[in-house]
Amino acid sequence: MRIPLQVRDFAGGLRAMASFLIQSEKPHLFGSIESIVDTGSPTTILGISDIKRMRVSQLQLREIESRKEPHAYGGGKLKTKILRGAKLKFGEYFDCIMDVEIPVQEITELNTQPTIIGVDFMEKNKLKLIFDPAKKEAYFESSDNNY
Repeated sequence: MRIPLQVRDFAGGLRAMASFLIQSEKPHLFGSIESIVDTGSPTTILGISDIKRMRVSQLQLREIESRKEPHAYGGGKLKTKILRGAKLKFGEYFDCIMDVEIPVQEITELNTQPTIIGVDFMEKNKLKLIFDPAKKEAYFESSDNNY
């Protein structure tokens, strides 16, 4: 199984980008996300701009039952909570349920850091990243023969 990705110029270089839908019941959120596949990030983190676009309020973020954890993100530090059991859907190719980090700092801050798909996504779903920037081709491929 292959999940196609886009290869685009972002922040001064070519990046593998993934488009997906995210859905959660508590807090209630639903929206389309364009993310960067980042093999240097151990965790999947929703970008503050995506959270604002989905109109997730500070009250909703307080409802998330998780400790605040500091993460390195975009050259700085960010406090996140764990959004448990979020559904990620990659077109008609693939969907999964997984925990996602969600920033809990003031979402009114000017922050343009994108959503990051981290190594945790690939590890949990037994996917490997194939990235050929010369051909502008990228995709996730199942590393498990059970698909």
